[in-house]
Amino acid sequence: MKKATTKTHYSIIVLSILTGILIGYYLITRAFPMLIPTEEVYGSYYFPRVFWVFPHIVLGIIATIIGPFQFIPKFRNTYLKTHRQLGRIYIISTILGGISGMYMAVTSGVNLVFTVGLFMLGVAWATSSAMAFMAIKNQKVDLHKDWMIRSYVITLAFISFRFVEDILTALEIGTQTEILGIMSWACWSIPLFIAEVFIQGKKMNKK
Repeated sequence: MKKATTKTHYSIIVLSILTGILIGYYLITRAFPMLIPTEEVYGSYYFPRVFWVFPHIVLGIIATIIGPFQFIPKFRNTYLKTHRQLGRIYIISTILGGISGMYMAVTSGVNLVFTVGLFMLGVAWATSSAMAFMAIKNQKVDLHKDWMIRSYVITLAFISFRFVEDILTALEIGTQTEILGIMSWACWSIPLFIAEVFIQGKKMNKK
């Protein structure tokens, strides 16, 4: 039992490090450049919606950076007040980010599959964060943690999207439209399913 626990602990550490590397890479190469809201940077696709895209990018960056600190027990227990303040910022960022994402989905103009996939991503993002907030307001700490896990998994959807999109494009698998349609759903639904298996698996092990 102890060996299994140790393996799980190290697996989580390795996964966290790899995830951190991917987050850093995509923030630097994809997200941070979008903080310069010019037509040259945004291009003809995003620039006409710059007043929605720019806040969406900023809110996503804020949520992405804050998220990991909320899951560190030592940080949470030592700086409880800071944890709560960051939590409020995170919740607001993700709910507003989800709403702006819904608008961007509706105005994407790619195809119906892509539009609905991104719209539901926005719905899932805002809803999971709202549920996390309601859980903690009702002092349901464990339930709050579960919903925060779901919320942050969805927060990282843009990384899943771009990472797999880059791989599929490099391997020349599918057309660009097909890739966009697939990833508009897969970038959040598959990671969310995996997270749900993890959440429910922990509960079963406790019994």
